[in-house]
Amino acid sequence: MSNGRLSALPLRGDRPSRPLGVLAAVACVALATALIYPLKQITPVISLGVLYVPAVVVVSTLWGLRFGIATSLLSAAAYNFFHLPPGGRFDLADEREWVALVVFVLVAVATGLVADLARVRSREAEQRRQEADLAAELAQLLLGTAELEQALQLAGDHLAASLGVSFATISLGEEQPVRATLLFSLRSGRRNIGTLCLPAELSEAERARIADRVVPSLQSLLAAALHRAELQASVVENEALRRSDELKTAVLRSVSHDLRTPLTAILMAATALDAERPSREHVADVREQVLDAATRLGRLIEKLLDLSVLQARRAEPRLVWYSLDEVLHEATEQSGAQAGAFKLSLDSELPLLRGDPAQLERAFANVLENAARYSAGEQVSVRARAVGPRVRVLIVDHGPGIPAREQERIFLPFYRAPEAGAAHSGSGLGLAISKGFLELNGARIAVESQGGHGTTFVVELPLPDEQPDAASVPAGPIASAG
Repeated sequence: MSNGRLSALPLRGDRPSRPLGVLAAVACVALATALIYPLKQITPVISLGVLYVPAVVVVSTLWGLRFGIATSLLSAAAYNFFHLPPGGRFDLADEREWVALVVFVLVAVATGLVADLARVRSREAEQRRQEADLAAELAQLLLGTAELEQALQLAGDHLAASLGVSFATISLGEEQPVRATLLFSLRSGRRNIGTLCLPAELSEAERARIADRVVPSLQSLLAAALHRAELQASVVENEALRRSDELKTAVLRSVSHDLRTPLTAILMAATALDAERPSREHVADVREQVLDAATRLGRLIEKLLDLSVLQARRAEPRLVWYSLDEVLHEATEQSGAQAGAFKLSLDSELPLLRGDPAQLERAFANVLENAARYSAGEQVSVRARAVGPRVRVLIVDHGPGIPAREQERIFLPFYRAPEAGAAHSGSGLGLAISKGFLELNGARIAVESQGGHGTTFVVELPLPDEQPDAASVPAGPIASAG
């Protein structure tokens, strides 16, 4: 098989047409008869009958034994009529000429038999070779790709070209018969695994050969492909379970400290409180410690819940019209940063956007919380304006920056930059949650940073093709605050 393509000779093994065979037999006999005329001037005519043998060989090879025998008889008749004495009629003057003619006919028939047998053997060898090439091609298609449905379509196209039929389809499972089609069941043991569908125009001999030679190899390959797909699915499932176990381990390792810290602070504050003679100042101090620790604990639990919803793919956004200005103001409140930590510079003509404002609030709140944590006490700049088909939001801090090798990893769950240190410890969940919620709403987030020169988070949200009518936007600061 050259360049992965099957031979153009079809596996069906059709011979040339019968009228063409008759014409070829007559032409070959006429040519041999004409060649004897000049040669019998120098050679006894009785020895020139062998010139008809090539005609018999050619016709037998291409059109079969019956045509070969007919050609041999036609050759004997022409030889007798045109060249053997008395000439011009079907008669022989000498008994030796009768013997020579009979011997010639027997030799011609024997030669035709040998030629026909050679043709059949050659044809069978060619068909076997093409069947092997077809099996190799089907094996490459069915076993070399994970997309079995697409591979079955391509395999059907190759099979149709090889069989010389108008179409061939291979489908999984059992199909119901349709008019003008021929169905071959593909089985693995007692189980039906697929169906080969071909045109009903095939002859009985072709149907038998396909059932004996093509179907067994095809059903073996299909069974192997299905088994491979099952194994691959099992491997994927096992890999997913392994990753899930790793994620659970990472959650426990990462969150155990973050959960223990506020709980410890609450317990210590409660233990330090004098239950019999509490002073106003002492109670106020304990109250502040408990509220601070509980707030931290609540935010961590909320982030864990957001991450679990995202990873379970259950966070379907509720698309409504919303104002980005109001989403960003609400996000600054949710970030937990001190008053005045953010400087907002928003385009006064920002259009309404379509998305889930509740999810976007949490996404921006996490980014703003991260920026405020690393901004070294300086204000974080938040700018937004429409740029082409999107609205671009820039969140710029004045922190130590993020090295290039860390910029792709900061959006992974539970990842903490090694340079952060204890002073800026976080759960490692905020940016991963932000990326998840933003992508659900058709937005994207990227980071730009140079070491020692601060960090810029770039968020781009898609602009809708049309703006809504005022009557279609619900009243309130944010449509569907969720």
